[in-house]
Amino acid sequence: MNEEIEVKRKVYTVIEQIGKHSFKVERKGQEFFLKKYEDRAEEFEKFCDGEHRLRVSGVVSPKCFIYDKKTRIAVVEYIEGDTCLEALMGGELPERAIELLFKTFWYAKNDRMALDYRPENFKFVNGKLYYLPYTYTKFVNNESFIQKDVRLWFFTKDYIKYCHELGIDVDESHLKSDYEINKSIALMTVKYYR
Repeated sequence: MNEEIEVKRKVYTVIEQIGKHSFKVERKGQEFFLKKYEDRAEEFEKFCDGEHRLRVSGVVSPKCFIYDKKTRIAVVEYIEGDTCLEALMGGELPERAIELLFKTFWYAKNDRMALDYRPENFKFVNGKLYYLPYTYTKFVNNESFIQKDVRLWFFTKDYIKYCHELGIDVDESHLKSDYEINKSIALMTVKYYR
């Protein structure tokens, strides 16, 4: 029998364990992502704060359906599909995903939030770019996003180095010249950066 987890009198059946404290669960034929914070009260409070701040800022993130302050369990929308990092490994991301990345940056910046823009923290599904973690820091300036973060979203030397740091082997035949990459990034920046 599959493990069941109760959150505010609603029972969720565990489909698979995703991380140490994270699960893919099911209730009434619908899949969800469930995270147990248990004895990590500060982390749970950061989740609650992050969920609220992201929701009101305009940054698209998985919808939080329910969280229980007593048991410190949160149930959010499960977004099926590859992360943007995985999509990049299979080829290039559609331009629409990059456009939405800039839009996400604009919303977060206007709300004085700096997100973690690494491509594994996002999923591009059904025309939407979802920011998966409910974390942010205080926004300081634009330079990190333009000079570093956005470069991980193109097949750059920075992207390849980053994949190697993660222990991921990358097909370097997709690598374009610095000129081509910088031109693409510059055009996207001019087109979408506000």
